[in-house]
Amino acid sequence: MSKNKKTKLELLLNILSDFEWHWNDELASKVSWRFGATIKEARDKGHQIETDHDGRKWRYRLIPA
Repeated sequence: MSKNKKTKLELLLNILSDFEWHWNDELASKVSWRFGATIKEARDKGHQIETDHDGRKWRYRLIPA
């Protein structure tokens, strides 16, 4: 594994750092199809991530500290 490879948490926070909404399919393709565990990890480390849904589609955004 490359030393410069980003962790799933780093990828997630990089995507959410614009504080805009991001749909679950985007996060699945850019982070991991199991990005829910990464969302939990971010929350456990103190990051506030808001969740919303439209029918069966979910979206997420980082809340500024």
